[in-house]
Amino acid sequence: MNTSTQSLVMGRGDFIELLTAEFTCAKGFGVYAFLSYSDIDALYHRFLGEAVSPTVFVRLFVKRFG
Repeated sequence: MNTSTQSLVMGRGDFIELLTAEFTCAKGFGVYAFLSYSDIDALYHRFLGEAVSPTVFVRLFVKRFG
């Protein structure tokens, strides 16, 4: 795995923390007020298939979220 790919890989726990922080900042409530664990897990797996940084992926998702 090269260095640029390693920077895009994030563990599930860190991903949820980032998602929670972004939802709290943008919506006033944490991620679990909006999504179930299975939704978050599916989102995490979708993130793993993308070639963008975790921060960009999460910010775009929250911005576009209902």
